[in-house]
Amino acid sequence: MHPTDPDNFEYVVAKPRLDSYRSYFKVATTEEAIALYMWNCEISSCFSTLLSYFEITLRNNIHRGMSLHYSDPHSVFEGKYWWDRIESELGRKTMESVNKIRLKNSVPLKPVPSADEIVSRVSFGFWSSVLGHINAAHATAIFPVIFPHHHLNENTNQWRDATTRKNAISFIYEINQFRNRLAHHEPLWKFGRIMDMSIKPAIMKMPESSNFLDSIERFLRILNLFDGAMRAMNLTLYNDLLNSSWRNKLNQLLSFRGLERYRTGKYYCINDSVKTPDQLSMEFSGILANNRPVRIADAVGAGVFVPD
Repeated sequence: MHPTDPDNFEYVVAKPRLDSYRSYFKVATTEEAIALYMWNCEISSCFSTLLSYFEITLRNNIHRGMSLHYSDPHSVFEGKYWWDRIESELGRKTMESVNKIRLKNSVPLKPVPSADEIVSRVSFGFWSSVLGHINAAHATAIFPVIFPHHHLNENTNQWRDATTRKNAISFIYEINQFRNRLAHHEPLWKFGRIMDMSIKPAIMKMPESSNFLDSIERFLRILNLFDGAMRAMNLTLYNDLLNSSWRNKLNQLLSFRGLERYRTGKYYCINDSVKTPDQLSMEFSGILANNRPVRIADAVGAGVFVPD
């Protein structure tokens, strides 16, 4: 999107919100701040799609692993689903997510929600809590189902060690924080500090971001965590996502050229002029140097060329 009235756009999103872009990215004009706002929107859109696949894969793998160990995945075993059988281990707060869904359905003639319904409705926090509460005695049976391609499966007894297990699943808490900021429409480039909670007292692993280079580094860190998790859970889907349009666009947005296209304030917008394929070929070097998307059209069709 290209806001046609910068003053109106600032009025809608609020000046303090755009001021955070001005100060962080050291830009002077409203147009530049808006362009970086658009950059954040584009990144949010790509990450939202990728993380939706991450969440679905994780919750289904956990449900599958727990079901195979404690009961059948689609039926009640001795009157209970797997989360009921380990209710005391999961704790009251975690079970509240399940019980709230059941209460909404506790009306006459309405069927009790199935396992699949509950799985699809509980919050993402439920699954991170389940991972953290898996009994060490059952870890060698459950974790290899959740993460079938994890390197710890070379010796599944490694899953029994509390510190090793905690480090192996620590990615989920960092991704969850990022996901929550995305869900609340917060500026994704504003990263908080990362604490190492595996030791007492906890120490700081990474400080909060303070400039755009820090932000790029932290975005790439999130992508690296995402890649590791998806690769461990499902290799085929991981490779599909790696080659997806969302990932390719995200790679471009997080490159120096991608960011600079937005920092200039206007070059992220497609040029109004339309070029033929021959003109694109002749002017290719200049278009790359200009770092701005251009429209291409001929008798066959039309499209947009975006410089990488």
